[in-house]
Amino acid sequence: MWRPLGVAVLAAVVVFQLNLDAKAAQASQQNEGRLLFVKYCASCHGTSAHGDGPVAEVLRVKPGDLTQFATRNGGIFPVERTRRMIDGRDVGARAHGNLEMPVWGDAFQIREGLTENAARARIEAIVFYLGSIQQRAGH
Repeated sequence: MWRPLGVAVLAAVVVFQLNLDAKAAQASQQNEGRLLFVKYCASCHGTSAHGDGPVAEVLRVKPGDLTQFATRNGGIFPVERTRRMIDGRDVGARAHGNLEMPVWGDAFQIREGLTENAARARIEAIVFYLGSIQQRAGH
């Protein structure tokens, strides 16, 4: 009788710990993404990601409000499209029309000397962060 109860309690503890670990990993990735965003994106998009960075006024095309991706996409954050736009190496990603935005996939590899996997990890962290700051319609 006690053995099944002990197994159930142990399983519950393991699941609880896995949930804590997953939440900690998400918080870490969000924080890393925020730091990368501030370093590489905020000069144009602003620290609040509303397109109001200090460089925005001198650009030919005003940077977009990055907190509205989900609102403009039926309430769903477009993860893959956002990833492609930030990476910039895919010709289809340039269809958004603003060629003033750096091709971060290349920039992370060439300027920063990162491997392909490390460049992708940075892009993923920024995408995760952007997904976390999406505004809901009407806010």
